[in-house]
Amino acid sequence: MRDKLGFDCAALVARGFPHAGGATHTTLVNLGYPAETLAYITTTYSRTCPVHQLAVRWGTPLRFMDVPFDYRETRTYREAILPNDFREGLTLPLAPPTAGAAIPGFVTMSSTHATPLDNESRLALTMLSHDLAGLIDPGAEAGDAGADVVLWITRDLVEVRTGGLGLAPLTRTELHLAVRSAVASAAGRVGFHHRAADGTWWHVRAVRRPGAVLVRCGRVPAFGCLTSRELDVVGLVARGWSNERISQALGIAVRTVRSHVESLLIKLDCPNRTTLARTAFERELDTVDALWVANH
Repeated sequence: MRDKLGFDCAALVARGFPHAGGATHTTLVNLGYPAETLAYITTTYSRTCPVHQLAVRWGTPLRFMDVPFDYRETRTYREAILPNDFREGLTLPLAPPTAGAAIPGFVTMSSTHATPLDNESRLALTMLSHDLAGLIDPGAEAGDAGADVVLWITRDLVEVRTGGLGLAPLTRTELHLAVRSAVASAAGRVGFHHRAADGTWWHVRAVRRPGAVLVRCGRVPAFGCLTSRELDVVGLVARGWSNERISQALGIAVRTVRSHVESLLIKLDCPNRTTLARTAFERELDTVDALWVANH
């Protein structure tokens, strides 16, 4: 893209992990940007620059010439454009996987020549937006919320695609359990929900790929209706386990398991245990603890 469109620098930037000071951003690909400029792009530019905010609001590739104000009055001009002698630039917000979701990231390109990108190329970039978003969040499926952490795990390597390994809600042992479970699964995948140490809920999906397993972790709203133990139980119900087997595996009384199952039938509006198991499978209502006991 950079070479065909005649730009000197290009970067693919992923939406980062939210925190009190605002979302951070992660550079996945950098072609030519100096480190200082890239640091500005992933912090100040992506958070507060009016050029970037306008591009996101419009949802289309935004050139310098498209900005309805004098960009030379912005901090971006003083700290990124002027020091590098950039004379033309473009920001492409990437299409979110679902309507109303936050953009997964953006592409920024800059050049020392003053020729603006033509409208046909802008249209082509707009059409490529979904494909480029797929580079940031590989493995996303229709209806998925954006992942905060995406990991590509092989036998000897954990490669971070989005976010950071330290942001993942699972320990390394739990990650490798998810990987083993995906490899062993007939479907080549496992999905489950997990409550992190800070109380936040996450949806985790591990999908077997040639030579590796792709793990996506995304924060989800708190489970207001299901407790952690009910999720453990329903995950084992989905595997066809009896109340007695679940009782032994989780170390709880059979009557407690029976009580959880009855509660789950009501909360998930299921008429019987078979429907409950199917609902749990379809909605990936499973947990790390259920994976542990099933693995053993």
